[in-house]
Amino acid sequence: MKNVTFVFFHPDLDILSDRTIRSLLKKISVILREVQFQEIAYLIKQSDITPSEKQSLRDRLGGQLNHIEAYYLERLERGSLTLTVSLTAVAIWLLQQTIGESIKEAWRQSEMHKNLVSYLSGPQRKEVLVKNIDRVLDAWSYDDYLIEDTNKSIDNQGDLTVKVDLGTPLQVKKRIEENSGPITIESIIDDSEKIIIQLKPD
Repeated sequence: MKNVTFVFFHPDLDILSDRTIRSLLKKISVILREVQFQEIAYLIKQSDITPSEKQSLRDRLGGQLNHIEAYYLERLERGSLTLTVSLTAVAIWLLQQTIGESIKEAWRQSEMHKNLVSYLSGPQRKEVLVKNIDRVLDAWSYDDYLIEDTNKSIDNQGDLTVKVDLGTPLQVKKRIEENSGPITIESIIDDSEKIIIQLKPD
């Protein structure tokens, strides 16, 4: 499995402010960064290296994994909201680059690179990723958005697509429905003209 795509769908978000989209993108960053972190933790745990080498890898990667690019934005559609993002491979790349710094013996380095290639090329990654995605999404907590449903599918090329249907709590949905729409120059002019009429002396 090479590519992992997430499609987040929300039926009620048509008008998007910068604050709305920024808060959602930030939440998605946290979620997808954690998916990558879990995968790296699995690879280190399953590797045939010494406990001290495993700890060295964790120490070297720990801070960097908090600041990696979590996803690439592929598509943003309005009319409801459909947000398509692709999971980056930055965390695995960092692990690959760090192997030589933490493992001194050449044969151990070579063995871990072979295991990494085998994992990335074989069916095991799908099982690990699906389990990690379920675990991370089950822990989703965000006041303005709820996960209503998730569906996973794999295409003929072996790429994984995760569709996440979002909803909103009742009080937030009510606020969205009461939103009069974006503030425009025309609406300001209309409001001012109404005020002028109201203030005109009889």
